[in-house]
Amino acid sequence: MGKDRVKKSEGRRAFHVKCVLFGVLLFFLFHVGCTPESDKRLVEAEQAYAAKDYKQTLALSEAILQSSPNALEAHEMKIRALIALNDIPGALAHHDAVKKTAPGIAPPLMQEIMLSIIKISLQHENFFVRSAGIKAIGEMGDPAFIPLILPRFRDPETFVRFFTVEAIGQLEGPDILKLVMAAGTDPDGMVRVAAVKVLASLGQTHQGVALNNLLATFTQDQDLTARLLALAAMSKNGDQSAFPTLIAEIEKLPAKALASGIAALGRSQNPDAIPYLKTYLQDKDDMLRMYAAEAMGEMPRAAFYGGLEDALSDKDAAVRGSAATTLGKLGDRRATSRIEKLISDPDPMVRVSAAEGLKRLGKSRLDLYEAALLNPDYGVRHFAIGSLRRVWGAEGLPLLSKALEDEAPRVRTTAVRAIGEVGEAESLARLKEMMKDSDLSVRTYAAGNVGRILNKIAGKPLKKSDH
Repeated sequence: MGKDRVKKSEGRRAFHVKCVLFGVLLFFLFHVGCTPESDKRLVEAEQAYAAKDYKQTLALSEAILQSSPNALEAHEMKIRALIALNDIPGALAHHDAVKKTAPGIAPPLMQEIMLSIIKISLQHENFFVRSAGIKAIGEMGDPAFIPLILPRFRDPETFVRFFTVEAIGQLEGPDILKLVMAAGTDPDGMVRVAAVKVLASLGQTHQGVALNNLLATFTQDQDLTARLLALAAMSKNGDQSAFPTLIAEIEKLPAKALASGIAALGRSQNPDAIPYLKTYLQDKDDMLRMYAAEAMGEMPRAAFYGGLEDALSDKDAAVRGSAATTLGKLGDRRATSRIEKLISDPDPMVRVSAAEGLKRLGKSRLDLYEAALLNPDYGVRHFAIGSLRRVWGAEGLPLLSKALEDEAPRVRTTAVRAIGEVGEAESLARLKEMMKDSDLSVRTYAAGNVGRILNKIAGKPLKKSDH
């Protein structure tokens, strides 16, 4: 896995070098030919944009393009003005028109459209929208854009700082460890938990640094969850003393905090956690049984089969659903007939969970997802999309595409992100359309996931219709 990360990082760096060289070439091709008058108007356009006089910016950009039709900077300024005027369809139409006459400058124009949308969100007064901008940057997968989200480390809203740390983890830039450890000093425990999760996701070593040494600094953290997850990650990474310490921490927990301890047991992936999880699966508290079933899915073991099979009949719907998906992860086909009994469960989320478990066992019940996406409860529709993303991959794209028409913005958002994760070039056109959505967060995620797919296919030969 470490080698794969190195290759991934090296591939990104090589791609960025190519982009820089391409940008230099574009500058000489499309800027050197500008007239002094055009240069003057460009400066005026930039000043108008800074003054938020977007109509004047647009007029000046178009005037430049009359005499210098291939001036990249003027095209980019026009794109920015159109988006600032909330005319994203106009910006996309301009991109498509340029692509026909000067295809060489179409890629940087598409990037300008994507980034302009995201930058608006990053500065939005609503923290939910700012969070969308940060997560969109993370999903693009391009560490070159890390500077755009660095100011959000100082955001007044905890959730925004939390998602900033998560995005840094996704992007894996050269300063990832320094940035994550800086987040580890955040005054809010939730942000420090995000830092621990990022460190845990990087494996045993990263950039030559033994990560258990960094995780150990969180074992004395004031936040309970940060301590538990740090110990769980250290145990997973081979620290023999971490698991007994984790158990000692859990045994001191009040009942209301046990859920965090159970989740940490699963993340430890330590075989010694098996008897503890089996015991919690029998707990009288519904929530703890659910957490135990989910934690078993973090470390699927045959030893869990009997308890999970019994949990399929649990009185609590969340326990039944979690048991179904985790049984699917065990890969034991004996569970198929038992899980099939849940496809008529009265709870729609349990039915989706049963479909997910069955899919993992090689049996497709796409009809259960189709029904869930028609459920009047948007939470059910949202849940179904998440399951489609996890186990159906590209096979689920037709249903995910239908979900883009959902009336609830959060459902459309989830569908956009799922398509960005499992889709390839064939999904670009649909995601570009979603950049015109009436909801800013949906537009933002669409922009980020257009970038995500373009990043996936960078360097590969594409069909003309893919752009």
